[in-house]
Amino acid sequence: MKPFPGGGPITEVLKTVEKAFKLVEMIAEQPMTFTEMMTKAGSNKATLYRFLSTFERLGYVKKNQQEKYHLSQQWFQIALKASSHLDIIQIARPYLESITETVNESSFLAQLSFEQVQYVEKIESKSAARIVVNIGRKAPLYCVASGKLFLAHFDEKQLEDYFARNELKPMTANTITRKQDLLKELVNIRTNGYAVDDEEWEEGLKGISFPIYNARQEMVFALSVSALSYRFSEDIMEQSIKLGLEAVKEISLRLGFTHVT
Repeated sequence: MKPFPGGGPITEVLKTVEKAFKLVEMIAEQPMTFTEMMTKAGSNKATLYRFLSTFERLGYVKKNQQEKYHLSQQWFQIALKASSHLDIIQIARPYLESITETVNESSFLAQLSFEQVQYVEKIESKSAARIVVNIGRKAPLYCVASGKLFLAHFDEKQLEDYFARNELKPMTANTITRKQDLLKELVNIRTNGYAVDDEEWEEGLKGISFPIYNARQEMVFALSVSALSYRFSEDIMEQSIKLGLEAVKEISLRLGFTHVT
């Protein structure tokens, strides 16, 4: 049998890993003292001590005032990180399809990418005249709905850094090009819970965007509905807001977010 990289037969290493995880599962069920664990696990004193001391040194296990071992917060952090790797596109796509089918306008999923917004999924309207945005395309944060939504979630330091590195160039006559005006817009976005692009990136195009949060309470994606300006009526806007807010609430919950109201 070939040795496992790092030394020792593969079966020996696997048995050691298996014992370690069984110990973790046991502690997860109920905090226990060293003696209680030794009795329940059926391990010898030296082996159990080696496992526990290693877990303690790595910060995965701690002892309380009753000398009982319990799992640390690091395990919860691992779980949170794992949940962020869920296939967001697979989760969000049915909601995009439903919104597009209902309002007959294109819907998109976007993420933050190096101080720009990048489109990662789309469901196009079946109308002959429709919004066409290729997956992978990027746009400036300050002049599209999804981008402004991300900016609204920046803290003060992040915003200052963004303004220091990015010029607010006029893309259309409606583009917000003054810092103070954009900051006021971000306040409105935080209040409303969504952002609007009123022909600020391209003339003749309007959009509305809603935030998707993960288990760490971070905005990680934006769900958007876009249409040709002449077709984005007040009724379509109201319907899109209702559907969009409902969709991102459900998607966020599936990603582990627990503070959606």
